Amino acid sequence: MASLVTNTIFAADPSAHVFDDRVYVYVSYDEPYTNSYDSMVCYHSFSSDDLVNWVDHGRILHLDQVDWAVSHMWAIDANYWQGKYYLVFCAIERETSTFKTGLAVSDRPEGPFTNLGTIAGVEWGQDPSLFIDEGTPYLVWGGRGAILIGELNQDLRSIKPETIRNLSEQIGGYEGPFLHRRGNQYYLTYPALDNEKWPQRMCHAVADNPLGPYRDLGVFIDEYPGNSGTIHGSVFEFRGQWYSFYHSGWVSGTQTSRSLMLDKVEYSAGGHILPIVPQPALAGVDQVEGHNTQVILDAAVAELAGGKLHATRVARGGGSTGAGYVTGLTQQEYGVSVLFQVGPPREYQVWVRYRAAEPTNARVIAGRHLFYDGNQNQDYEQYINRGTLFPATGGDWQDILIGTHAFEFGDHQVRLSNSHNLQAGVVGLEVDSFRFVPLG
Repeated sequence: MASLVTNTIFAADPSAHVFDDRVYVYVSYDEPYTNSYDSMVCYHSFSSDDLVNWVDHGRILHLDQVDWAVSHMWAIDANYWQGKYYLVFCAIERETSTFKTGLAVSDRPEGPFTNLGTIAGVEWGQDPSLFIDEGTPYLVWGGRGAILIGELNQDLRSIKPETIRNLSEQIGGYEGPFLHRRGNQYYLTYPALDNEKWPQRMCHAVADNPLGPYRDLGVFIDEYPGNSGTIHGSVFEFRGQWYSFYHSGWVSGTQTSRSLMLDKVEYSAGGHILPIVPQPALAGVDQVEGHNTQVILDAAVAELAGGKLHATRVARGGGSTGAGYVTGLTQQEYGVSVLFQVGPPREYQVWVRYRAAEPTNARVIAGRHLFYDGNQNQDYEQYINRGTLFPATGGDWQDILIGTHAFEFGDHQVRLSNSHNLQAGVVGLEVDSFRFVPLG
């Protein structure tokens, strides 16, 4: 079942969990066609209820939102704990110039997340994973050729130092650990090198207790054509079937602009994960297994996710599909921008979910830079529409196709603005979300 899942961005280090019968995958973001991991500065989340149709929820945390960090937003994980969703991530700390493990929180599994600071007691906290087992939280992390685990305190803000174990003394792990439970057995999956020779191969070990000791079970994803050098990933169960997420270099042909892969996992009678052999596609790689990925950006969280409110505000509830909706488009150019990040260049349909009490004119613009001086002197890359009339919806939310646009790789601000149609103070258009559907 080797298959490319997400083709909207270049992403790596997939960490998957199931919440309320929906799969959520948390990934690090590879800057398109870069040649260095040092350029990684943010994270995304994806979700699906069938493992075929995926939603890219956009950016969930950026380096600029983490006051203690200076660079290197590498591998992450997230999990549900005491009524909220917590993201564990790593970055190089300003003060010490060493990797630290950060903690961020959200009310929703897809994020975006708000930085809470570092987790105390975690030295060189690279590639963290948050494992919850019978009411006990654990942190697993790895870097500099070692994998460590320890029990977290209930607030997740610090680790219990007396519980820390260096698992590499038992299994020779390298980095990028992920822990899952199957029955009464705890499986640690992790990348490893053969005598320090790249590329990494995905290995696994098993224990009767999260803290170990662990027994090495060997490699289950060996070197294969199209690998990206690194092979971080995760294992999860969904509707009775086990799966493995990992990343490859199939799409870009490089080691630093990676794409997500998904395979079924089978176990032997003795508990080993049976070998997975990725099968690179020779053509149409983003069509393998018929997977479909679209991007849905919640307007209500635009400011946390790289966008901006333009003299408008967020309201909660009202039948919105996400965290709320944007209202207050009462004057010329009042509106909202969302950040749309693109990996492989392609053409997209652009949809807006909105409601309006009366027919409303609004302008939707795609561009890397947004300028407006009050005299309609725009410096935009391209209009998607010019003053489109949004029909009245009778108080219901409705999707409207704005048009299509060929997006190059990189960051794009997409802005919806009130345009020449409302009396000051009268609420017309309200915005729930933007949806980007790839064509071809």
